[in-house]
Formats: sequence, structure tokens, C-alpha cells
Amino acid sequence: MHHVVVSCLIAIALTGCAASEGPANGAGAGGGKTNPGNDAAANTTDGEDAGTVGNPSGNGDDAGSSVGEDAGYVTPSGGDGSTLGDGPYGNPGPNTVTTTSFSITSPNATYTTTAYIPSSAGPNPVVILSSGFFQDGVAYAAYANRLASWGVVTFLRDDPSLGESTANIVSDVSYEVNTWLPSQNTGSSGALVGKLDLTRVGLAGHSRGGQIALLSGEALTGKVKGVFGLDPVDTTTAPEAATTIATIGVPLAFIGETTDNASSGCAPADVDFLTLYEGAVTPAVAITVANADHTMFEDPASCSFCTLCTAGTANQSQVESTAVRYLTAFFARELLGDTSVGAAFAGAGAGLDVAAGSITIASK
Repeated sequence: MHHVVVSCLIAIALTGCAASEGPANGAGAGGGKTNPGNDAAANTTDGEDAGTVGNPSGNGDDAGSSVGEDAGYVTPSGGDGSTLGDGPYGNPGPNTVTTTSFSITSPNATYTTTAYIPSSAGPNPVVILSSGFFQDGVAYAAYANRLASWGVVTFLRDDPSLGESTANIVSDVSYEVNTWLPSQNTGSSGALVGKLDLTRVGLAGHSRGGQIALLSGEALTGKVKGVFGLDPVDTTTAPEAATTIATIGVPLAFIGETTDNASSGCAPADVDFLTLYEGAVTPAVAITVANADHTMFEDPASCSFCTLCTAGTANQSQVESTAVRYLTAFFARELLGDTSVGAAFAGAGAGLDVAAGSITIASK
């Protein structure tokens, strides 16, 4: 969820206070831009299977599976990117996954991040996924498990809410990429030693976390290979990612919704994913999920203040599983070299989803 107005939370937002952080004259739905969304009902896509998690206790022991031990891209069976279909990324990959928690002390704060680590020997690419405002990292575990099952070490952190500004969290991400991850990748012991390929780093995030991912990508020029936004909100009370998005220099992809884009909604039209897509340069893709709302992109059991964003009528599990599939396919393309995904996700099911009316897609 994006950076809701503090006074709204203090007034107990669940009673109906709108989660808006745009300017007082925020644009209404549509905001004057081309909206690739439609009103078709969401269809069933892939099953939502977060993958097998081995040893979630956080002791750093590797599950040691013999499958997927090749650090390079493993061509999945049954995934034919040349034909329409959801491709392989609607299902877990060949790796088992372990989780380990780490305490990080950056120049701004001390916080905990959880690593989802594939069983492949490495070095593996890396994705840092930033949570939405007031959201716990576990709400996005389905994304981290799926990525790790395909060989991508993924990091989740609880959003610090009011404790840290967006700018400070962006600084933390830069610290992780520039300093902390290299320190964990070397040495004689540790769950991450030799596991990380820091020439293949991606960033992702939901809501305010999507803005953080974009701002971090803009700050980490030359060190990030792609950024994926889960209904990102480019809140105007923080540095705006749209200001310099045209110079980010890496492929971008967004998946989002338009039912919450009124000026008083959770993702106002003037700061939503479509506005960010319009400012991006090629290559970029925007996927609009029909009838979804802002919080359907995370686990509802772990979502805070989800009653603020309930304008959608789509099936939540279908929305989340669709987003998991496209995010995984994006990083498979950008970090694992799977060209069968295609520039507009034809190899990840885009054609079938469009035909079924569950999404619309724009690319450039």
C-alpha cells in the first residue's frame, strides 16, 4: 500500500478515510492519459503456488537439492515461448528455497531483511523487493519464493512505515547493493557466500515500494538490470521517480490496476503506474489487470489497512498469481537470459490473458 496520509491513519483510517497522498487537486480517474485497462472480469490464470520452502527457520542451512544446481539459466520443461501460453513461470522452478534473516546496519537505520535463497550453487542473480507502505515483507513471500525457485536470490524487508522516509529507504537499497551484498558474498562462511552474482541485480516493489525501486534504480546507474513495479505509486511527498525515469537506462515493467485511481484513491491517476509508464522510455511494458484493486497484489492475510483499497471485483488470488508470473518472467528475461519471454511477455501468457479479457498490455 502506498504512503497513506499520516493524519488519515491517526484518525483510524478503517472508518473510511481515503488513502490519498497526491496533491489536493489530484487528477481523477484516467488523469488525461491513455488507459489500456478494460472492464472484463479477471479469468483464472496460473495456480498460486509459492513453491516449496525448505528450512524456514532462518538458520542459513541450504536445503541441498540436487535439482537446479547449474548456476546458469535452466531451460524449463514444457515452456515454449514461441507459442501463446503462460510459459513456465506460473509454476515453481527446479530449486528448493531456504530463508535466512539478516540484520543490516546502514547509515540510516538498523533493520532486518529476509533472504530467499535457491539451492543452486551460484552465483545467482539478485532481486531486492520493497514492501508497500505499512506492509510486512511476508505479504510478498509468493514473489520471493517463485523467484528463488528459479534461481534468483530475493530479499524482502518490512516497510518501516513512519520510522523512515522514502528517501532514507532508497538510500538503504543503495547501501545494500553497493556495500552490504558484496560483504556477504565473500568470506569463508555464511548463507550468502559465493551465492550472489552482483552483475545481475534487479529491483521491484509494491506501491510506495515500487517508487522506492524506481528511485533506487535511478540512483544505481550501471548496477541494476531491470525494475518491476507492482501497482507503484509515485507519491508526491517524496522525491518523484517520474522526474528522472526517462534516464533510468534499464528495462521497466509495471503491473497495476485502475479501480483505485480516483484522486481520493490508493493509487491516484496522476501518480500511478500508467503515469510512470508514460514517462518511461523504451523498453517498457504496462500491464493493467481488469477489475483488480491496489492491495490484490499481496497476500491478504498479511496486508495492513487493506480495507482502504477495496474497489476491485476481481479474484484476489488470481490477481496475485498473475502478478507473480509476470514479475518472475520479467526477471527471468533480464537476469537469467530467457529470451523466450519476449519483449511484451508473449512467452509468459500475455496473448491468452489479453484474449480472455483479464489484462490489457501496452509496450514500447
